[in-house]
Amino acid sequence: MSNRLSPRRRGPLATGLFLIGLAALGSYPATLEAQAERIDSPFRWRETGLRVGLFAGHHAANRGRLEFGQGPTQVVGAKMRVRASSPLSLELGATYGAANRWTLDVMADGGPAIVDTVAAGWLRADVGAQIGLTGARTWNGFHPYGMIGGGFVFGINEGASEALADQALEPFRYDISTAPHIYVGLGFEIFPSEKIGIGFEIRDYLLRLTSPDGYLFPATLDVFEASGGPAPEGSVWGHNPEFGISIWYYF
Repeated sequence: MSNRLSPRRRGPLATGLFLIGLAALGSYPATLEAQAERIDSPFRWRETGLRVGLFAGHHAANRGRLEFGQGPTQVVGAKMRVRASSPLSLELGATYGAANRWTLDVMADGGPAIVDTVAAGWLRADVGAQIGLTGARTWNGFHPYGMIGGGFVFGINEGASEALADQALEPFRYDISTAPHIYVGLGFEIFPSEKIGIGFEIRDYLLRLTSPDGYLFPATLDVFEASGGPAPEGSVWGHNPEFGISIWYYF
């Protein structure tokens, strides 16, 4: 008798092997899906885009060539950002700085000289955009971005120097008034939780500094020329670096 299986005896075995094959094929997509879910991507999508924040930092002000502008100061403020697209968020912000400034006596013997220091507080209003370098995603829990914007600086709580108390010296008094600015910057944010973000930013504020009218009188210009110092300009734009740390709350 042959040891080979007869066709009738092979039937159940072949059927069993066929069913096992079908079962294996059926589980193959599920296996691929499970493997896909296990892929460890460094990128994570941030679902929420509306956030408000408080920040504090240091404003390294540029007093200008004649050094009569507001000086460096600590700053505090608040911001709101709303996501407009995957990489783009729009920002509104307000900042306060309790700075001071130097009073310059341009008609002093021997040429213009600093004679006093007075308060020069200011309030800044910003409108700008944040561009996420990784879109609306984080990379290993880290979100880098760039910034661009502009606005105005308003003088508040400004002091007056007794050195310029004479009414005739009114044209030589400097005040911040309303000064336009533009800014660019870089920053990054980390996320201790889904609702909280901590941002670190460095910005460069390009601020317009306007000279008092008296600085441009012909007699005053002669004094500057005779002293060999830098001549005043009607207005000049100066770089004002600022570093800040923000705490964000996501809605």
